[in-house]
Amino acid sequence: MNTLIAITASAFVASTVLTFLVRRAALRLGVVDFPDGIRKLHNDPIPLGGGVAIYLAFVVTILGLFYWPSPWRSQLRDDWTYYVGLLLSAGCICVLGLIDDRINLRGRQKLIGQVAIIALLMSSGLDIQKFRIFEWQIDLGLLSLPFTMFWMLGAINALNLIDGVDGLATSIGLVFALTLATMAFLLGHEVDALIGMALAGSLAGFLIFNFPPARMFLGDSGSMLIGLILGALAIRSSLKGPATVALAAPTAVWAVLILDVSMAIVRRKLTGRSIYTTDRSHLHHTLLQKGFSGKRIVIWVGLLCVFCAAGALASISYQNDFLAIGSALAVVGAMVLTGFFGHSEFALMFRSTKAFLVSVLRLPSGGQQQAAPMTSRLHGDREWDSLWDALTAYAERFDLCLVQLNVNLPALHEEYHAVWKRKHGSDHDQMWHATLPLICDEHVIGRLRLAGLAAKDEAVSRWMAELIEGLKPFEEQVQELAAAAPPATSPEEVREPQGKRDPRRNVTVATPGPKVPVS
Repeated sequence: MNTLIAITASAFVASTVLTFLVRRAALRLGVVDFPDGIRKLHNDPIPLGGGVAIYLAFVVTILGLFYWPSPWRSQLRDDWTYYVGLLLSAGCICVLGLIDDRINLRGRQKLIGQVAIIALLMSSGLDIQKFRIFEWQIDLGLLSLPFTMFWMLGAINALNLIDGVDGLATSIGLVFALTLATMAFLLGHEVDALIGMALAGSLAGFLIFNFPPARMFLGDSGSMLIGLILGALAIRSSLKGPATVALAAPTAVWAVLILDVSMAIVRRKLTGRSIYTTDRSHLHHTLLQKGFSGKRIVIWVGLLCVFCAAGALASISYQNDFLAIGSALAVVGAMVLTGFFGHSEFALMFRSTKAFLVSVLRLPSGGQQQAAPMTSRLHGDREWDSLWDALTAYAERFDLCLVQLNVNLPALHEEYHAVWKRKHGSDHDQMWHATLPLICDEHVIGRLRLAGLAAKDEAVSRWMAELIEGLKPFEEQVQELAAAAPPATSPEEVREPQGKRDPRRNVTVATPGPKVPVS
């Protein structure tokens, strides 16, 4: 116990000192996050690179463990290949995050980097060959490698996605680190408990600078670093035998973040967007819309994670997986049923499933088949429905096959998605497609997708000119809906709070021209 306390204290002191030094270096080098008035609405430039400070403190503490006189030093040295691999992969993902912070990598590029780094860690011995849940033990066999990869990718990106409010990802990481360290200690994995406490101390030292209002941001380097170490720690701390993971407890620990990631995927796919698209409908964004301050968000989300963590630890102590799964389901169910988070996404899933079943069971009747329009208002109360009615009338007039509208105005608390489809039964070679961005002050605030059949009885250029002319009323309505001033808020404690001014004026629709892909 004395060793655990000493390791945590050492990591805390190292992190506090290193964060102070890294912060000063970031300010001198200009490695800062500038507000842009669109998504990044903090008042002043804030230094990035918190992940570097956490990593350095973590490395110093772990290297110290190799020489610290303790009963577990021999175990640490016996499994040195894994711990060296952990430090190397952690360093690599920190560098990947710094590159992303600097040049804003594409989603696919970042994913490839994450896969390569996880592969490096797995080559050092991290592997889930079997997992146990309730009374069932499942041997993964050939699925072992992809299952481990999937778990680690989920852990990394879950922390990355939740990092939108000052101190939130750091606080959640601290709760998880303490929980997994305790879990490892209960199951006899003392060295992994030391690793967890080293991470907890490093996060606690950084939290002094990151708690609202933040004086330094984690950046992608920090959030992905925390996710990588916690993902590996979750596997190691719940081992019940050689590469056999008791899956219920670590899954329960991550329940809140699993819900957030799952809802993000559902939301984006069912509204016709890429899963790499950024939006402002994550858990912390939803709480911002409900009027929560940055500190309240950190406290409430932290308490939800603590409740899930308590259930996970109780399941380990009493050897009852129902306690872990039950606590996780209770938290998720309460969040969805009370409208706290996830209600809109579950409603969207229900409507999409219903529409799919109707399309499967309906007998073909020939000719045109029109699906019922599907709309989803995730945030806000502006009259987007009237705009959508005008668009569907426009689609009927020009005999279109698809109209899809995605609007995202974070400063106005507005997010709206709608889709209208109709099957013509014609050859797809005759189809044309156009993607029209909605632009505000050189920032894209939404997209309008159109598809239809090429006109046969007149020149395409003349017909397309009429099509573009028909969009003018839509453009005017968008300007009216986006021009109203947003409500006043206090953004001091929130990374991406509601703005004090309206950055959504002078909205224009980019009409099809040389820059618009039409086929």
